[in-house]
Amino acid sequence: MNIKLTIEYDGTDFFGFEIQPRKRTVRGEIESAICQITGEEVKVCCAGRTDKGVHAMAQIVNFHTESRLSPGELKRAINANLPKDIYVKDAVRVSDDFHARYSAKRKVYLYKMLIGKSPIRRNYVWEYRFKMNIDALKEILPVFCGRYNFKKLAKRDEGICDITRFDIREKDDEIQLEIEGDRFLHKQVRMTVGTALLFTRGKIDRKTIICMLNGGEGIPALAPASGLYLKEIIY
Repeated sequence: MNIKLTIEYDGTDFFGFEIQPRKRTVRGEIESAICQITGEEVKVCCAGRTDKGVHAMAQIVNFHTESRLSPGELKRAINANLPKDIYVKDAVRVSDDFHARYSAKRKVYLYKMLIGKSPIRRNYVWEYRFKMNIDALKEILPVFCGRYNFKKLAKRDEGICDITRFDIREKDDEIQLEIEGDRFLHKQVRMTVGTALLFTRGKIDRKTIICMLNGGEGIPALAPASGLYLKEIIY
C-alpha cells in the first residue's frame, strides 16, 4: 500500500531533507524509523527537498509498504522511532499512483524575520540587523508574482514558476512573508526574500529585479535558511 505522511520538523540540526553520505538528514531518519518497524528498506518521496537549516510545518512524503499495520498504527510506531526534532502529524493510505512531489499542485513557504536579536529564536528567524522599510517591502513583493523563469534567483536550476501570491504580515516583533507557487527552484525562496530586502535598502532597483525575472543580469542576495519554513502542500 501507498502511505502519505504529513511531517513537521526542526531543520536546525539536519543537513537538509535528502540523503547525503555520512550526514544526518530528515529522509535518512524517516527511512530508518520505517525500516525498524517493517523490516523494509523503503524509499521515501517528498513534496519539497528542504535545505540545511530549513524547517517544515507540513512536509508531505509517501512510501510503498507491504506492512499490514494500519496508517494509524504506522504513525504511532514511526513516531516512537523518530528523534525529537521530527514528528509525523498524520498518516493516511492513498492511491498507488499518488506521488508527494508530482501530485502536488501548489506549495506555500513562510519566511520569518525578527527585527532585533533573540538567542532563543535565532535558529527559527532571520535576525534582521538593518532598519526595516515596510512600505518599500510592500511595494516590491507583487513584482515577483507571475510566470517567470527564476533561474537568476535560484542556484544550479532553472524553469518556469507560477507565483500566485507573496504576502506580508507584521506580528509583534516579526515580519512574516508567505509565498505560494506551483513549484520552486533550488534556493529560490531564500534568494527572492534576500533580493526583496536588498530593494528596501536601496541596493537594487525595481528595473533590475524585473530584468532578472526576464533572464537579464543582476546580483541576488540569499536570505538565511533559519527563517524559512515549508508551510503547506496543496493537492
